[in-house]
Amino acid sequence: MRKEDVPDGMSFFRSDNCVIKTLAFNIENMTERIYNINNRRSAVKEIVRMREDIKSNRLKELRTESKITQAQLADYLGVDQSMVTKLENGSRKLNVTLIDKICNLFGCTQRFLTGEDDRYIPLSFSFRANGLEKEDLESIAAVNKIVMNIRFMNEMLGEGRYEN
Repeated sequence: MRKEDVPDGMSFFRSDNCVIKTLAFNIENMTERIYNINNRRSAVKEIVRMREDIKSNRLKELRTESKITQAQLADYLGVDQSMVTKLENGSRKLNVTLIDKICNLFGCTQRFLTGEDDRYIPLSFSFRANGLEKEDLESIAAVNKIVMNIRFMNEMLGEGRYEN
């Protein structure tokens, strides 16, 4: 390759030896970039796995702290007890409907359940009775939903969005 044949901005191609070094450098650089991309993908996968672990741990934590059995929760959610077990051990993922029902029942936000937020003020007064039936849990969920909506409105008012 002659110097005259090299386009502007590529003056580093002065000799065959320099071209080989430049190509080797570029290959090494590309290899490092691919390695970094793969590391980022692995990191993202690990973060997703950790968030799934948080979801399953939070579900079990909420259920056990409320002294609700897996069978009671399964009946309320309209799923099999084995599904609750799988949700709690992380082998099954929560769908939107289940997330909504669980959040209403335990009075937590979706952000808390999914591990995006650690703020949680339990509404444990609802779970004082033993032997709760599906209808009891549905009533508790309805009351908790109202309380969560009131909390949300108070937060909005506290931020001054509705002040004159």
